[in-house]
Amino acid sequence: MNSSEQSNVKTVKQVRKKPLNRKSLLLTTIIGMVGLLGALILFMCIEKVPQGYQAVIYSVTGVKDQTKPAGWHVISPLDKAVHYPIRTQTKEYKNLNVATSDGKNLDMDISINYHVDPTKVVKIFNKFGNADIEGLENGFLRTRVLDGLRQSVAKYSVIETFGVKTSEIKKATLEELQNKLTDQGFIIEDIAISSPKADAATQAAIDERVKANQELERAKTDRAIAEQNAAKKKIEAKGQAEANDILDKSLTDKIIRKQMIDKWDGKQPITIGGEGVIVDVNK
Repeated sequence: MNSSEQSNVKTVKQVRKKPLNRKSLLLTTIIGMVGLLGALILFMCIEKVPQGYQAVIYSVTGVKDQTKPAGWHVISPLDKAVHYPIRTQTKEYKNLNVATSDGKNLDMDISINYHVDPTKVVKIFNKFGNADIEGLENGFLRTRVLDGLRQSVAKYSVIETFGVKTSEIKKATLEELQNKLTDQGFIIEDIAISSPKADAATQAAIDERVKANQELERAKTDRAIAEQNAAKKKIEAKGQAEANDILDKSLTDKIIRKQMIDKWDGKQPITIGGEGVIVDVNK
């Protein structure tokens, strides 16, 4: 190896042994941290609004007038969002205690189909704050549904509640909820009410009453059938009497003579003279 080559090898070894530049390392670290922080901030600024929902955006300075539809949105990292369902939701409330007009306590299940009016989501937020929809369902909505059902059931007796007034109770409850909640931003589309559930004593009284009503209806039916049969026989008797009367009036002497001749078997003596047909019945 010549002297030139030896010099180059020595230079390379010196370069390899040279320590890294501390300023470059620090700069690289800072750039990496800034990039990571930026990605984290960007992630915090992304808000996903699910399909069928609308978001209200708010911060410590207040609520934003402009809401966000379903999709991905970039918002300030200082902002937060509350989602409200604007398509049909179903919520069931079990064992709501109500009282009938005759003082009987019943438990009833009710299911409601509703959605939030998209034009009133900001109004709902301003009234209830950042309460989510589940909190509103279990609090505000439940209270209103219970109140509406109680007002409807209180107009009817326990027997009516179990029977003929079921459809009227549903209609009255639906109208009450629509009247009270529409302006609040909750659109009640439809409701379903289950059969009432009573305690043992009340159920026994109801069963006895139902049995008595069934017997009464059976007696009314039997009486109606008897009256119909009697009327039928009366009509038949009247018709027969009228027929007999017509027959009596139609039986002239000529017809009687003709019938006697038609029925003569050739054995009984018959005399036809100027006085008509004479039959000797003794021969």
